[in-house]
Amino acid sequence: MKNIVRLIYLSSATRDMSLSDMKDILTFARKNNQSLGICGMLCYDNRYFVQALEGEREAVNELFFHISDDARHSDVIITSYEYIDKPTFTEWNMGYASSTPIFTQLLARLSQTEFEPTKLPPKQIYALLRHLSAHQQKV
Repeated sequence: MKNIVRLIYLSSATRDMSLSDMKDILTFARKNNQSLGICGMLCYDNRYFVQALEGEREAVNELFFHISDDARHSDVIITSYEYIDKPTFTEWNMGYASSTPIFTQLLARLSQTEFEPTKLPPKQIYALLRHLSAHQQKV
């Protein structure tokens, strides 16, 4: 049996990310993740990234080490890392969500007027990504 894990991290963008920047990130991530057997969800807003990666432990760990070295972000913090029975984000090699009415509604439920994931506990970050994946944007 494989060792399936979910790694969730947050980080700060080193600059504002344009839609073109996000498309570039997602295009590469989707192709790369598919070849590695990894699925996940990425959220970007207010210069914060939050991402969940799910898959075989060694593949997720190696991918995370590459991601953490990316110059487009800093202050990378792993908020949770756990073994799971099955992935949550199987529909997406890399799903994506950013500022939308649904995103704003979810933030309001978490008592946030703007996205500040550093102020959320790990379970709320996971719940936010799970809810956003159901309304994933096609980028």
